[in-house]
Parts: sequence; C-alpha cells; structure tokens
Amino acid sequence: MSTKHVWLAGATALILTSHTFAAAGNATQGDTTKDSPGVIIVEEDWFFPLRFDSITALNNARYHYRRNEEKAAANEVDKAISWLKYAEGHAMPVTKEKLTSAAEDLESVSKDLRAGNTIAAAHMDWSLARASHALAEWHYYKAKEHYGNNEAHYAAQHLESAVSHLQNAADSAHFEYGPDTVTVFDDVFKDGVLFSEDQTVDHNRLGKHLDTIKSAIEKVGEALNKS
Repeated sequence: MSTKHVWLAGATALILTSHTFAAAGNATQGDTTKDSPGVIIVEEDWFFPLRFDSITALNNARYHYRRNEEKAAANEVDKAISWLKYAEGHAMPVTKEKLTSAAEDLESVSKDLRAGNTIAAAHMDWSLARASHALAEWHYYKAKEHYGNNEAHYAAQHLESAVSHLQNAADSAHFEYGPDTVTVFDDVFKDGVLFSEDQTVDHNRLGKHLDTIKSAIEKVGEALNKS
C-alpha cells in the first residue's frame, strides 16, 4: 500500500493550514506534532473521501465573490491554497512550479479580498482556473504513477479528481471541451464509482483515459495562457 499521507484532526477533518502540510513530509504514520496536538497522519485511503474538497473550496470562493462576500470568499480561497500547498509538497518537478505559482497568485487574491480591494471578475476567474488546472495536472501524474504500479483503484480515483478540476478550470476559463473528451470524462466518473463499489476496471481502459486526460490538460492550459 502506498504511504502518501494527509493530516486529519481527530482522524475526521483535514487541517487546512500550510504549516500542517509542510510538516507532513517529515512525519510518519501515527505521529503528532507539538505545534498541532491531536493531529495525526493517516494513509492515502483516507485522502480519497476528501479529494473533492479543493473543488468545493474553489467553487465556494467564486460563489461568495459573486455575492460580494469578500471575507467568506477569502476563507474559501485560503482552503484552496492549503490544498495547493499539500499537492506541492507531494509533487514531481514537472508540476511543482505550477502549484507554487497558483498558490502564490491565490494568496494575493485572498489578501485583496480581505483588504476590500477591487478584483476584476476576469482575474478572479483566471486565478481559480489556474489553481484547478494545476491540481488537475497533479492528480493526473499521481494517477499515472499508480497506474504504473498496477494500483488501478488509486489511479481511477486520481483521474476522477483530475477530471473534476479540468471541468472546473474550463468553466472558469470559459473553455469548452469537444464531445469525445466529454464522453471520456463521463467514463472516468463511472470508473470511480465502480471502484468505490469494489468492482474492477480494465487496465487498458485506464491507460486510454490517461492519454485523453493528458490532452485535455494541455488544451485548457493553452486556453489559460491566451487569456
């Protein structure tokens, strides 16, 4: 079993602070820290029920921003930043820089929101899309890693998260995928459901999905670079 870890408070809720995520890389299962009493580390199986929390935070940030609820939006942005920093601490060099850059941009957004500074809607959408794109790419490479290790259940669930972030990034960037890509997205979600029900998915099918998701990441990335 893989030992990619997340922090949980009382084994129930993720602690969304950059300090916690930074410390995770130096701890082992069952450890606690003197700065964070009651916080423990659990194995990757505990991560997957939380894998959509970053999407929720990004969507909530957009929702509150559009309602002119700046402080509430900033709180959700801060949650998304913590997920970006968690991913950054568990990323390969190919994605690390993008995660770092997206987190830094959202930190600036959060600061402006709390200060009551005006943030253009286009910039807000771009920042949220950039964060989702970075997380989608991170999940893609985690899926690819698990696929190579014949850990299909982990690969399928990381792909499911990647697709969720790709859809979120596309919505924020006002980008539309073609029908073939959308069909694969639907299939990826079906595979995630199958694994949650302890069923299996063909290994070659996952491989084809990886190829499609890689292409989708590149396409929305190009759209973001042009915006």
